[in-house]
Amino acid sequence: MGASAQVEFSRLISTAEIVEKATVFTVEADKAERAGLAERFDLRALHRLLAELLITPEAGALLRLDGHLTADVVQTCVVSLADVATSVDVRFSLRFSPEVTPEPCEILIAPGEDDPPELLVGESLDLGRIVAEQLAIALDPYPRLSGAKMAEFKGKSAEKQEPVSPFAALSVLKDRQ
Repeated sequence: MGASAQVEFSRLISTAEIVEKATVFTVEADKAERAGLAERFDLRALHRLLAELLITPEAGALLRLDGHLTADVVQTCVVSLADVATSVDVRFSLRFSPEVTPEPCEILIAPGEDDPPELLVGESLDLGRIVAEQLAIALDPYPRLSGAKMAEFKGKSAEKQEPVSPFAALSVLKDRQ
């Protein structure tokens, strides 16, 4: 993110505090934060955004984050453009690794394997950013009201139209002579 990028929802925590025991965090967006996220994700409204997060230290200075996200959103139906109210209820897990020396490397992920840990930069973790990202992943990219149908095209169908000759424009010139 550039220096001018606005962060709608941020909850920084110090990772130095989570070295020996698991810690639980509750993260909830206030009205202004929900309005900012709704604009960012092109939602009609974001009425509620709440996440319960458990962060557990693992061997090798890794941190594991297990989360449960719930939200009430209003999206726009892709067919009728009407409001579609939806509840989001997802669980997710992420792992974080301490910052390492930046060397170019190739990361190969085999199907069925866990993703590699995300890189922790510094000694803080933005729980708000993580929750916002998980909300974005959970949103239906094509929300649709139950029973909404595409309107039928009332123009001439391609099957009923006679093929147009590439010489049709020339016939107009012929008629002028």
